[in-house]
Amino acid sequence: MAKKKRRSKATQRTQISNDNLSSYLQDFVPDSLQGSDRFLDIITWNIKFFNNRDPKRVENILNILRELNADIFVFQEIELGAFDGIAEELIRSGSGLYKTAYGTTGGDQRVALMYDTEWVRASQTIAELYPENPQVSVEGVDKAVFPRLPLHSTFVAFREEEPFDFHLVGVHLKSQRGGGSEQRTEASKLLANWLQNQTTDEDVIIAGDWNSPTDRPEWQPFRQLESEGKVKFQSWNKVEDQSEASYLSASGRRTRLDVIVVTSSISSIEGQTEATVINWNALLENNNSPQIVQEVIDTISDHLPVLTRFYFSDQD
Repeated sequence: MAKKKRRSKATQRTQISNDNLSSYLQDFVPDSLQGSDRFLDIITWNIKFFNNRDPKRVENILNILRELNADIFVFQEIELGAFDGIAEELIRSGSGLYKTAYGTTGGDQRVALMYDTEWVRASQTIAELYPENPQVSVEGVDKAVFPRLPLHSTFVAFREEEPFDFHLVGVHLKSQRGGGSEQRTEASKLLANWLQNQTTDEDVIIAGDWNSPTDRPEWQPFRQLESEGKVKFQSWNKVEDQSEASYLSASGRRTRLDVIVVTSSISSIEGQTEATVINWNALLENNNSPQIVQEVIDTISDHLPVLTRFYFSDQD
């Protein structure tokens, strides 16, 4: 990624030339954080049956990722190995020193991670949660709670000067085709329980395609945790604001399905207790025709990448 250059003085802040996201965000970043190199960018993106068979589509995705050059990408609907060549191209172009990892479940629709090893490193083997493949009864038939098992590791950012350790879980939960509410409900219970009982006093980020907005009944365990001040969930993933939609259809149906959950200990910065959510989705403005949206769906994806940036303070 080459965006957080080492500082020779404690007060020095240097923006690296290929830090494109900071350039795009400069009008929104608080004055106290302008020029800061102490941040972590995580993007979750469902790229709709992505493989490397269509050279033009691969080129489109590669060009987008060059512009985004996040620290960590959490992808969904990825064929095994489909990002290996893209990671190599990103390295050659100077966008970052990217490494890929794939889930073992989901066939051609796997969860995948791609992360810049110059600034973020996995501190344990990347592996799927719930390898026992838990089941839930749906109209008398046992079905997998997770059609694609959650992909997990612990990561270390700012590893030399100011290391920050956190759990990251990439998810792609059951779609709404054919129902799926029972599977999502059970997935919600299992993930909330894992977060509470197996990551005690540790920072956790869960990101991916949840396939249902945050106001639906299946996410009650996370809304309960949010009411107890333990996570940020619905407050970070608005459902009533169309400018925050992440799933597109040419007919105009737009919803927020791509969600990020964070434990409350990493949801604040010095002098700011709530996240600032930036609505900057020009693609959803009224002057964009259904034909433009359909072209994006056909040539790129029916989901949009969702960026979350975390700034860090000197507080413990």
